[in-house]
Amino acid sequence: MSSLQYSRTLGRKVRQDSNTDLGRPTRPFITDAVQSGQVETAKDWLDYFQNEIEAVYYIFEVWNWYMADYYLERSTDQTLHDLLELSMAPWLATTAGASGEPFSAIHSSGQSYLLSADGVTWNVHVLNGDKRFHLTLGLPEEQRERWKSWRKTIDRAIEESEISKFNKLLDQHVTEVRLIHDVLADWSWALLTVIANKWGEEILEEVLRVTEEPWVTVRYESLKTMSLEDSLQITIEGMRGHFGGPDREGSIEVEEHSDRYELIFDACGTGSRMRRGDPLAGSGPRTESPYNFLMVQGSYDWTWNRKGVCAYCSHCGWVNQIFPIEQMGHPMRMTKYPDKSSDACRWIIYKDNNNYPVEAYTKVGKPTPAR
Repeated sequence: MSSLQYSRTLGRKVRQDSNTDLGRPTRPFITDAVQSGQVETAKDWLDYFQNEIEAVYYIFEVWNWYMADYYLERSTDQTLHDLLELSMAPWLATTAGASGEPFSAIHSSGQSYLLSADGVTWNVHVLNGDKRFHLTLGLPEEQRERWKSWRKTIDRAIEESEISKFNKLLDQHVTEVRLIHDVLADWSWALLTVIANKWGEEILEEVLRVTEEPWVTVRYESLKTMSLEDSLQITIEGMRGHFGGPDREGSIEVEEHSDRYELIFDACGTGSRMRRGDPLAGSGPRTESPYNFLMVQGSYDWTWNRKGVCAYCSHCGWVNQIFPIEQMGHPMRMTKYPDKSSDACRWIIYKDNNNYPVEAYTKVGKPTPAR
């Protein structure tokens, strides 16, 4: 049984499942509350579900801003309009489910960019904000009003126990927010590709460090003093917000062993989805046209000293291992990156930070600490 309870560590409500149940998607808990007539509980679950997703938006919008800034600072003859033509316009419509690989047109005004293409329901709007992009379906004010109206309507469906109407409205919203998520994730890998194509893949070591450290350091500062349970809750919460699993509802398999937890993503909603292709949108692997995203050819500390690693997935080496080792003296998690895109990815969290094996350090070029 899952419940939302206030976490003093996080300063907000968080799911308080048993550790191995944290990987279940959040949406069914909303539906269960609606079906059992628990109106306020259902609304709380809906708030939490939306917060899971919005937290992921924030990470992508900040990280993508820093990557775009990195590129534009070094390409003085290029504008954000030019970068969007290189990094988003070729594939945006395909990610949105269009056939025939249409190229998106870009209409810009100041810091506002609207991308549109034939066969796509939504225009995608990118607003260049303060060290963050804001990506919306349609103009920001249009999306804001649409979602405000949607929330009023779905709240009425909850209050009146109109189950079929509730499910239809929630399906509609999930379709929208999942598309925003997927565009932001695809754009991350696209930006890494554009940068590597211009200056060589070796530059990604610097890129990943300077574009991730500003937000990673802030987001995970509290992990230094978190309990194991708190760490599991925030880690798995973040991954549920990526719409992973075979049905893309945010499911993660969590295995408990005597000394560790293993989080199994099959597929995760970012790297694995992009490597395999998206069955819901009907789009193919992001290594193929119209994407042609980078698989790193060399072996580096930030690719776990392996060749042929997905450039996007390599950021997990920084977030899970390199940064935490540098700042805390041990990994936050250990990444088991799969060579085959059809295989599941695994994150391993040891119950005792002193038990991370030697390879958790040496694979990312770090010395093993004295035990």
